[in-house]
Amino acid sequence: GVLALGDTNYDQFCKPGKVLDKRLEELGARRYVTGATGLKAEYGGPNGAADDAEGGQEECIEPWVMHLLATMEQTGAFAPAAAPVSSVAPQPSESTVTPMQGVVEGVVATERANGAVMTTGTLADGLGSTIVLFGSQTGNAEAVAGRIHKDISGSGGGCTMMSMKEYEKIDLSLERLVLCVVSTTGQGDAPDNASKFFRFLKGRTNATTMLAAWRFGVLALGDTNYDQFCKPGKVLDKRL
Repeated sequence: GVLALGDTNYDQFCKPGKVLDKRLEELGARRYVTGATGLKAEYGGPNGAADDAEGGQEECIEPWVMHLLATMEQTGAFAPAAAPVSSVAPQPSESTVTPMQGVVEGVVATERANGAVMTTGTLADGLGSTIVLFGSQTGNAEAVAGRIHKDISGSGGGCTMMSMKEYEKIDLSLERLVLCVVSTTGQGDAPDNASKFFRFLKGRTNATTMLAAWRFGVLALGDTNYDQFCKPGKVLDKRL
């Protein structure tokens, strides 16, 4: 099965995916994902082709993956889940703790040592104790933010996901964790739905303690082929 990513603003839209799909078939491989949804007929071929120009990656990728999973289920590709051996989850040994777990545990320990206590659930402004803000031009940053929001919510945390243009709904005086996912567009510019939030943060009259109640993290998306790689994320991180 082939899922190709591309942009219809370019003549050779999804060419590597098309070439790969054709060559695999020529070499005798049997196509497993047939009749994949999301591919426009004018581009030919049965492979999934996601168009970044129209923000259509999500429109293609999700149906293609769903089609794949349905095919796998129908053909018995999924083994039955093994019965749980014990209802008590084993504690990870030192050798099984990942580097990221170590980083997180270190941050938590530091926060506790400083007397910080993070609440969970919904705060007085009706928003979660964790907010995932996204600034997205084509939908990539929004998709990443959605993944983060899903993981936090699934772990029992009170989490709200919202566009940066909705920042005025946030009570800045409430202690919370704010995670910002922002992409880069144009010549190192912030996405359109983040520009108002950026202008607000850059306000010269803002007190240096305006966001003292926030703990924050910034995840910037960009492309090193451009000089202003991840500039909005860097600016945002510094200004917060």
